[in-house]
Formats: sequence, C-alpha cells, structure tokens
Amino acid sequence: MNKLFVFFMAGMCLVVLFLGHARWKNMSEAAGIEGRKAAEVTLLKEKEERETLINSLRPGNNKPQSLIDFLHYRALTQDKVKITVVGSNVTSGQGASSISTSWPELLKKKLRSENADLESLSLDNHGYEGYSTSDLLNGNKIDLVINGNPDLVIFESSMINNHFRSISIEQTKQDLESIIAILQKELPNAKIYIMSPNPIVNAENKNSIELTYLDYISASEEVIRNNNWLYIDSYREIEKKLNEENILLVDILANDFVNPNDKGNMLWFELLYEYFKKK
Repeated sequence: MNKLFVFFMAGMCLVVLFLGHARWKNMSEAAGIEGRKAAEVTLLKEKEERETLINSLRPGNNKPQSLIDFLHYRALTQDKVKITVVGSNVTSGQGASSISTSWPELLKKKLRSENADLESLSLDNHGYEGYSTSDLLNGNKIDLVINGNPDLVIFESSMINNHFRSISIEQTKQDLESIIAILQKELPNAKIYIMSPNPIVNAENKNSIELTYLDYISASEEVIRNNNWLYIDSYREIEKKLNEENILLVDILANDFVNPNDKGNMLWFELLYEYFKKK
C-alpha cells in the first residue's frame, strides 16, 4: 500500500513537473514573441525618426541651410563625412603651441562633440608654410584635396604669402579662379568656400611691387564677388571682435606678428563655428 502511494505521488510530481515545464516553455515563447515584436516596433520607430530627420535636413527641404545641417545630412546619408582645409601657414597651425590648439582642430573637436552623428567626422589639413596661391597650384596641392573627396572644402586664400612673395594682383586673381574652377569641376557634390586669412601687424606696409596686404585682400574679394563664390570673411570678423572686446591685435598673434597664437586660433575657431551654425 505504502509503495503504491509512493509511486502515485512520484507520478503526480512528474505530471506537475511536466505541466509546469510546458507552461514555462509556453510563457517563455510568448515572452520571446512579445520581445521581438517590441524590438521590431522600436526599430521601426527609430527608422521612421531617422527618415524624418534626413528629410528635414535634405538640402531641398532645408533652405537656407547651415553648414552644420549640411554636414549632419551627409553623415546620415553616407558612410563618412569629411572637411578639408587648404591654404598657407595660418591654416597649418604655425603660431599655435600645438596642432590641437589650431583653429581647424578646434573646429573638428567641437563638431564631433556637439552631434552624435558627427562623431566620425574627419578633417584633412592641407595648410603649407610659406605657400602662395601659385605654390598651391604648381605643387599639386589642390590635387591632394581632390583625392580626399571631401564634403566641404575651406580654402584659406593665402593672401599673406602672396603679399610677402610679391605675386602680382593679376596672377593672384588668375590663381584664385583656377583653384576654385578645379575644385568645382572635380568635386561637384562638395560645398566649396574661400576664406580670407587673419589680420596682421603692418598690413599697410608695401612689398617689392608697391602693394600692401590690404591690396591683396581687396583684390581677392573683388574676384570672389565677380564669381559669386561662397566667402567667409575671417579678416573683418576677427577685426570686429577685437574692437568689440578691446583686444590688441598683437595679443592674438605669435612673435612674428603674422601667425595667430593660441588665443588667436581660439578666436578664429569661435567665429568660424558661429558661421557654421548660421543658416
């Protein structure tokens, strides 16, 4: 009798275990199905939100468009996004205490930190010490820019070295037109900006052909206006900021009174970043 009872109880336990396992399995499967459905809903929502964001940033739907929005759109619609800066020593970082304190590097760091989609943004620096516009052309430096296939090109016009090297105004204008024409032809999907260099001490001193630095700035702006190029007027924006905050020009320049020091690079970066935000 006792043995039959034991066998009966053992059987009941097995039945309970079996039914419990089946119920647990059904519940797990149901939970898995619900989990997958929830994940699919989340993914669909994220996809819809991404598509909505892309459409809002699409150049045709977002006019006028800030440069940050332009870069954000490129980051969302392609594998990478790249800025290339090209110009003279004030672009290469000469005068700064390190590359990390130069305005191009400060700009890259800021753009990456402000937008998660731009964390992978890269910046190629093709700034060359002592290079004039003619040197950039004859030294095939513009070809290097094109080979990098950037989304945005900022060409610092090298007027400082054109003045120092006594390049004629006629040659300067021809060089600027050639450089921009090449960039526009070879990089049809990129935004291409020309940017003036910074103010320098003794900007009204004449070179060997009786021209001042300001003469070169004026000549470059004339060809920019005539061709309707996109222009960033760093020269006047820096001067304006110095006047507003009562800062001496020598305080933002290195000992050569030409290249921006760390303070000058920070000021240049801040003004440029404000430009990037404007529509």
